[in-house]
Amino acid sequence: MNEVRVIDLSLKISQSLKVFPGSPQPCFVPWTSFSKHGYDSEALFMSTHTGTHMDAPSHFVPGRPSIDRVVANRFVAEAVVVRIPKKLNELVDASDLKDQEIKANDAVVIATGWEKKIRARNYMTENPGLSASAARFLVRKKVSIVAIDGPSIDAGADAAFTAHKILLSENILVVENLCNLNRISMNRFLLVVAPLKIQGSTGSPVRALAVL
Repeated sequence: MNEVRVIDLSLKISQSLKVFPGSPQPCFVPWTSFSKHGYDSEALFMSTHTGTHMDAPSHFVPGRPSIDRVVANRFVAEAVVVRIPKKLNELVDASDLKDQEIKANDAVVIATGWEKKIRARNYMTENPGLSASAARFLVRKKVSIVAIDGPSIDAGADAAFTAHKILLSENILVVENLCNLNRISMNRFLLVVAPLKIQGSTGSPVRALAVL
């Protein structure tokens, strides 16, 4: 029997986690205590687009499915890793993708190397991202998920959120802020990325897992 390895591709949610400009910092509020109530619990306040998270189509396209309306079989997919080192505000173009073995219903995991900049001041503002041509190429390929190792699939300089609008308008799910992609040695693996079933929400934090 082959050994199964699981690699956690998710950032830890903490009160110091970097968030998208304008979003609230995660805030943990002690709610009950073991000494007083017999059990510990806490309340959590944060954006649904905090840390490693999934964007539902409704995030940028009104009337499209919210996260609770996305069918569960979309959250488990065969994934292909596309390793394309990029620098600040540099775009992943269609020419970077055309020679990759991308199949219909794949999750395309783009490793730019930007995850190494998580502690940098410009991590959230000057990240690389997808060009319009790359997003349209993935639409033509009929992929299911596009994921990236940075805070957004759009470059930090793209205030129009071009790739978001192209992909989400075609019901292609978006996953952002992946990490540990350097620990994946193979080109293909099983990706499990399950959001919370939050009614009407435009997104949700996820625990993203690579099953090898």
